[in-house]
Amino acid sequence: MTKPETKWEPMGLERFAHLEDKIYRVAEAFKAIRKENEILRAENQKVKAEMETLRESQSTRDEDLANLQKEREELRERVEKALNLLAALEVR
Repeated sequence: MTKPETKWEPMGLERFAHLEDKIYRVAEAFKAIRKENEILRAENQKVKAEMETLRESQSTRDEDLANLQKEREELRERVEKALNLLAALEVR
């Protein structure tokens, strides 16, 4: 007669050790995730600061461009007036 195979099941302290090992692995994974989260938060703050600097720089460039366009238009008008004066002198 063959003896039926029985599945080995941990008992008592063995089950507790197995559970303890699982808890340890979960805690270690949680620590790693927490550390990664801290790193990502710091990186996020750094990127936000860089973005703000770029926005300020862009704003300054936009203002400079507007001023240069205004100066260009004023200069163009002055050149047109001077050319009109020269044209009026040539007609006489």
